[in-house]
Amino acid sequence: MTTVFGSVPSRRLGRSLGIDVVPPKTCSMDCVYCESGPTTCLTLERKPFVEPGKVLRDLDTHFSRYPQSAEVLTFSSAGEPTLYEPLGELIRAVKKRFPVLPVIVLTNGSLLWDSRVRADLTAADRVVPSLDAVSEEVFQKLNRPHGRLTASLMLEGLEALAKDYSGQLHVEVMLVSGMNDTPQEMEALGRFLRRVDPERVELNTVVRPPSEPGTTGLSPEAMQRAARFFPDGISRIIGRYQGGAVMQPEANLPARMLSLVKRRPCTMDEMILSLGVSPEEAAQALKKLEDSRRVGRYALHGREYICPRSRT
Repeated sequence: MTTVFGSVPSRRLGRSLGIDVVPPKTCSMDCVYCESGPTTCLTLERKPFVEPGKVLRDLDTHFSRYPQSAEVLTFSSAGEPTLYEPLGELIRAVKKRFPVLPVIVLTNGSLLWDSRVRADLTAADRVVPSLDAVSEEVFQKLNRPHGRLTASLMLEGLEALAKDYSGQLHVEVMLVSGMNDTPQEMEALGRFLRRVDPERVELNTVVRPPSEPGTTGLSPEAMQRAARFFPDGISRIIGRYQGGAVMQPEANLPARMLSLVKRRPCTMDEMILSLGVSPEEAAQALKKLEDSRRVGRYALHGREYICPRSRT
């Protein structure tokens, strides 16, 4: 199976080609909102899950077929990318091979207390750790972490990264209705983030099918009210993808479509943009997948997402 996927139409990054170096769903947390589904391997053990050379070959193959398909390269797994032991080595090799494309790492921030992980991340152009809670009670309820993780360890790691890292540091906060959207929790989050002083705070909410049924996001109005608790000038509410498609020739489109939604549920419009195909081609490929019962549809907030059948 290839270690690259997309490009994905990211609301934050534009056309992002994903690099997936961790088996699904291997993670240090089991967040209730995760779009990749429940964690099946809850661990803090870092491993060399795949050879770095395999990733480089997969990238070469992708760009030989779709040379203009991505604006950034993003380590974003159906799991936690910092669990990949040779992460720093691979980031440096990727940047040497593709020097024009920024390399970004999306991480849940759970291993930032480890100096080896922080050293690996120094090679990336941008690091985007998550921080959803300051209080232990909310952290345990919302992120459902490995037993050795605590909220204080998360805060310690993020503060250490902010001191060590010279690239772009963006921090994502996922706001979940009824969990971390109380004034007390958001005020505590805002106070901590002002001390850390990242380049940007990205305020997000649940917009894709979540791991835990019944998990819901905040309304646009509630997100605007929530933003007042976070640092002025650097906090942004993440919007929908505004970029355009890069048309790519059809090549086993049903398989490409299935690979994409296994990592990230998508609407039909997002799939068309991501895969660079016409609506007619996408509809035909989707029908094949639905007829074989490999994907299904999931309605959330008035939008319809395509998901692997096990998620529907």
